[in-house]
Amino acid sequence: MPYHSSLQNGAFMFNRTIGSPDDDIQQIVQSEKWFTQPLLVLVFGASGDLAKKKTYPALYDLWQRGLLPRQTLIWGFARTKWTTQQLRVHLCRHVEHSDRIHRFLDLCYYRHGKDYGDMSAISSIFQSCTKLHNLLVYLAIPPQVFTDATLALKQVLSQSRVPGFVRVVLEKPFGHDSTSCQNLLDSLKEQQWKESELYRIDHYLGKEMVQNILMLRYNNSWLQHIWNKDVIQSVHILFKEPFGTDGRGGYFDSIGIVRDICQNHLLQILTLIAMELPKQLTSAAVRDAKVKVLKSMPVLRPRDCLLGQYEGYSDDPTIADKNTKTPTYVCLRSFVNIPTWEGVPFVLEAGKALDERLCEARLFFRGSGTNALVLRLQPQPAIFLSTNMKRPGFSMSPIHTHMGIEYGEHCIVPEAYTRLLLDVLRGEQASFVRDDELVAAWELFTPLLKSIEMRSPIKYQPGMDGPLERENLLKSMEVGKPWSPPRASL
Repeated sequence: MPYHSSLQNGAFMFNRTIGSPDDDIQQIVQSEKWFTQPLLVLVFGASGDLAKKKTYPALYDLWQRGLLPRQTLIWGFARTKWTTQQLRVHLCRHVEHSDRIHRFLDLCYYRHGKDYGDMSAISSIFQSCTKLHNLLVYLAIPPQVFTDATLALKQVLSQSRVPGFVRVVLEKPFGHDSTSCQNLLDSLKEQQWKESELYRIDHYLGKEMVQNILMLRYNNSWLQHIWNKDVIQSVHILFKEPFGTDGRGGYFDSIGIVRDICQNHLLQILTLIAMELPKQLTSAAVRDAKVKVLKSMPVLRPRDCLLGQYEGYSDDPTIADKNTKTPTYVCLRSFVNIPTWEGVPFVLEAGKALDERLCEARLFFRGSGTNALVLRLQPQPAIFLSTNMKRPGFSMSPIHTHMGIEYGEHCIVPEAYTRLLLDVLRGEQASFVRDDELVAAWELFTPLLKSIEMRSPIKYQPGMDGPLERENLLKSMEVGKPWSPPRASL
């Protein structure tokens, strides 16, 4: 039996035998037509931090699992004046690997250009590929140079024959507000990119428990009966990090916690929780349902928003403005105006330099401030019911505990980027952000972002769970306190 469960600390542990990759997905992928065709992966920004930490490790993981075609070439492209050998040494130092890494590195090549619009350098990559059928392009570059890269790529493709698919992965942020988002979308349309070719990645959509939300809802009839305003009092989606900006303050100060976490990651989780279940979980149906949720939500109001900034934030040497008002904490409330959720508050909360690392979605039941269904994304995926039961022994007094399923330490869960890159190769777009979904998200948040630009955030000490005003605000939003299992059991 490849899977087994056991009971530990009040919850079932879900384990996977260590060893080979999932046989079912390997068999499915290897039977698909694209798997037999030559593939070129082109990584823009190959010398950068994102490529080093996420893109190349995901490609290596897919290769190790037997989920890349035999005829795969991975070309890195950036402005750094490296050779192919220098790229390989760089990857060997920074990508966690086995003794097979050198076989993977044999697939990796590098070309540098004067900028990301250097058509001559990009064209030379295609000329070196004698066998090319499908093309995956990963833009691990800053958003301000997206359109330079896509324009050069489109012009090169007009002269290079790619008989199979062309798919381009774009990293967030997708704009800074509604206007910049629309400008980016318009530029891509003017360059004649099709929506079916664009994969806007939000790595939270690749996390195990986020992937599980629709599966749980779709395949458990008892959940469908309670997933509504009659049973659910409030929904609280929470993100906490125990560290601050750690030398990345210059970048973070230009966006803040609302843009960095709420407008994308937490909002995506909200849409998956609130959306009406389509008859079939196709990519188009799922994304249509998510857009319907976003368009039903009223514009966020400043009075429903608490902003905070941890003490010492501006001491980060990369932050130029020492009087910055950029929030590092936010708690905001909204509503989903569809019949299923009418009147139910949806609370998004996110912060840096807090008391722990945690990301959860908590659905509180009516009639109690403690009973909740909790979906834990990190640090270890879990789902549990926060509930009350009799204290063991002679006593008839109640205790608060939990029943649930936790992913055991031996459960093999692919990294989000690995899962999402495989989706790109397979043409599955459900876990990527469509253009109208992106527009709706920015229309929801842009008025709030403009209104809070000059608002002074409340100071809080690092290591707290947020500003002191947080607890009263959550009470006013009808958010309870579910009991969480000990971290050691997760």
